[in-house]
Amino acid sequence: MATNGSINVSALFHDTDGTTAINVVSLQSSNAYTTGKVAIITGTAGTALTNIVLYSAYENAAGEAVTINQIQRVLYSWSNQGIRNLELVDVDNFAFRLHSRSGEVAAGSVQSIVSARLTASSQNTGTYTIIIYGT
Repeated sequence: MATNGSINVSALFHDTDGTTAINVVSLQSSNAYTTGKVAIITGTAGTALTNIVLYSAYENAAGEAVTINQIQRVLYSWSNQGIRNLELVDVDNFAFRLHSRSGEVAAGSVQSIVSARLTASSQNTGTYTIIIYGT
């Protein structure tokens, strides 16, 4: 099995004064991957603290068990429209934090992470999606 993909983050704004002056504000990152392992984790959370084990066995496209030994990138999205944001944090040392709201995707690089948790919220529930990439 082969893994091919990319993680792209981009922001581009054109700030104009209404006439001819323009200021372009841009920040972007694009990383292509031709090796490694990837997994997706989805679920429902919200009113209670939710623990998520990120070091688990997953299945690849052929249905074979795959273990991600070292997570390098994490992408996270929280769906609920009524919550300002819901934070995904590293359970062990809180060195890893991603915030998402209304389906916005947050991406981060990590050096080491075993498990994560979604902070509790008093406002409704929603769905989360986490994509992890590593070796």
